[in-house]
Amino acid sequence: MASVQVYIPTPFRRATSNKDRVSVDAPDAARSTITSISTSTTRASRRSRVSARRSETATRCRSFRPSPGGPSEGSLAPLPKVSPMTFTPEELAQIKAQAEAQYPAECCGVLLVRGGARADRVLLPCRNIQDELHAKDPERHPRDSRTAYFIDPKDLLAIGRREGQGYSVAAIYHSHIDAGAYFSATDKRNALINGEPAYPEAVYVVVSVVEGKVVDAQAFVWDATARDFVAAR
Repeated sequence: MASVQVYIPTPFRRATSNKDRVSVDAPDAARSTITSISTSTTRASRRSRVSARRSETATRCRSFRPSPGGPSEGSLAPLPKVSPMTFTPEELAQIKAQAEAQYPAECCGVLLVRGGARADRVLLPCRNIQDELHAKDPERHPRDSRTAYFIDPKDLLAIGRREGQGYSVAAIYHSHIDAGAYFSATDKRNALINGEPAYPEAVYVVVSVVEGKVVDAQAFVWDATARDFVAAR
């Protein structure tokens, strides 16, 4: 058998020490297929990253607060040009609905974009399997879904497929249950691979859900100089 280089989508690089390619032994019959898939995925991902860097209309979301007794329409504001994305009012409303529906569990999801100013966008709510991990191995996973989230591997595969189609992860969101919208030490640890963010150009949004209602949300971005995630203002 001969070895081939396989491209690893971003969500799975934690398992490969942040390597974007690994060598895999494969029979001759399978080698050409694996090489073809890996090459096309690599090219699509490269095109996506180049498009993101070239975008000059990048904006970001900042905090949204629901008005008392009424639905949240969200607020948009230009932020540092790090990622070509904006949460629309419809997307904010969808995130709010998901966060409240899944209370008292933390919700999670991502926004994927492809293209420039008129980006093709996909808001992908993900399933939090933290309770399943906790039930199976409470020593390894001491937290339940009230204080932690773990994206379903099926959703990670869906994210990887979108990356292969030229999408970039523009935002990652999750909720805090009966707590503030801050970027915790656990959030930071989960966002990093070997001290570097898995998605350095993404906006990380934390939604505060208190007694089943969204009361606040804050956006955070990676500051390479400070080597930390800072509030996006």
